[in-house]
Amino acid sequence: MNILVTGASGFVGRQLVAVLLERQPGDSLSVLLLPGEAIPQAFIGKVLIERGDLRDRESIRQAIRGKDLVYHLAGYISYWVLDAGMLRAVNVEGVRAIVEACLEFGIKRLVHVSSVGAIGFDPLGIPTDETKSFNWPENFHYMTTKRDGQRIVEQAAQERGLDAVIVNPASIMGPGDPVPFSAHNRLYGNMFRLPVFIGTFGGGLAIVDVRDLAETILAAAERGRTGESYLSVGANVPYKEVLSLMAHHAGKKFLPLVIPPFVLVMAGWLAELISRLTRRRPLLTLAYGRLSGWTAYYSNKKSVDELGVSYRPLDQTVRDGCSYYASSFLSSGDESA
Repeated sequence: MNILVTGASGFVGRQLVAVLLERQPGDSLSVLLLPGEAIPQAFIGKVLIERGDLRDRESIRQAIRGKDLVYHLAGYISYWVLDAGMLRAVNVEGVRAIVEACLEFGIKRLVHVSSVGAIGFDPLGIPTDETKSFNWPENFHYMTTKRDGQRIVEQAAQERGLDAVIVNPASIMGPGDPVPFSAHNRLYGNMFRLPVFIGTFGGGLAIVDVRDLAETILAAAERGRTGESYLSVGANVPYKEVLSLMAHHAGKKFLPLVIPPFVLVMAGWLAELISRLTRRRPLLTLAYGRLSGWTAYYSNKKSVDELGVSYRPLDQTVRDGCSYYASSFLSSGDESA
């Protein structure tokens, strides 16, 4: 089987590629990298390299031509209002390019990795399932573009005969993130370097271990029903519980002082206002500030029942992520993260 993985050099992509190489050595595995993007050392001599950009439809056509199975992981994540155009170009029009190429070349199956942000949430913190209507604010452009991209896949499956299945991951944690400045790696960095970590958001979030997400994606390719979406969630927890586990495994003290959401909203609004003038990405945005006090929990029942996926305890996810960060960035003397 000829397989293509987009977003292969990212956190999830590297995990998925490693598992595919281990379990399906007889398949031809190609990965899509951006033009000029460095090839990860683990890929050299083991996978075929395709070059393309989700904003360039012809490069996507060439990458998908001759493939049987496509794992579409690539996407753009940002909560900065000035990234709205890029979010739409990658998360909506890029998905459209993938879908059209899959239809044109008769791909046997597309596995589209979306986000829990494409699914609605319950303001009271009750875990919602895949049927919950989208109710995020329309100016949360990351969520709206993930919703719109997912709708393109769903419509192609329902109306145009595309064999596609969708996976909606929660916030992804665990070992292996190669980017020092990713959101949770920055959090690990602060946790290790500060003598006492003070402060937490007041809400809660859904989390999935990157290794369990890779298993969900593979199970969706094998057993997922055409046109269906599957939430991949390992735990629903308050922010303070996540930070408490991080502090425990980093050997640090943590004071769970809840920062009032209105303070973060105002700070995010001000930072974003300044960023409009400077054109520099702010550390905090209005959307992040609003999210800080919300609780968005999701159910994994469908992925467990239909795909047979199991999820490891959050403590293991945080412990392994903490160990990975320490060995990869601290022991090497990398103090930039």
